[in-house]
Amino acid sequence: MTPTRCLTAAMLEVGMRHEARLSFSREDVDRYCALVADHNAIHRDLDAARVRFPDARDIIVPGGLVQTRISALFGTEFPGDGTLGLTFSPERLRRPLYPGDELVVTLEVARLIRGGIVEMQIAIADPEGNRVSEATAKVVPPDAAYRAWWEENIGG
Repeated sequence: MTPTRCLTAAMLEVGMRHEARLSFSREDVDRYCALVADHNAIHRDLDAARVRFPDARDIIVPGGLVQTRISALFGTEFPGDGTLGLTFSPERLRRPLYPGDELVVTLEVARLIRGGIVEMQIAIADPEGNRVSEATAKVVPPDAAYRAWWEENIGG
């Protein structure tokens, strides 16, 4: 099992950041499309991708797959295990993403809201630092009781 973190809202401060690198394989695209019943040909056929994007060098990674992997970062890496997602508002990817492309995703605590809600700013860039997209999300990190359980059963 992949190690996780478990930060409560009380442990977070505005400006705290976490960076992760993501990439997607053709197998990731196939599994995602099968799971969500996405039959868009640009995700499985290079000729279709090139009709839509003439310079395409491969099939197109679905934006929903990118969003899902970023959402998974909230529940595993930052704030971590036990985090619940409330909203995720991405902007459109500025260019097609292909299997094997790497993304650098930076999650930053933008605001601490009453009730333990945390607003996150998400910057998505290529490895050279060129912005690919951005998003905002609201999440609810775990409370102290969950963190205590996590420390005893997973993190300790």
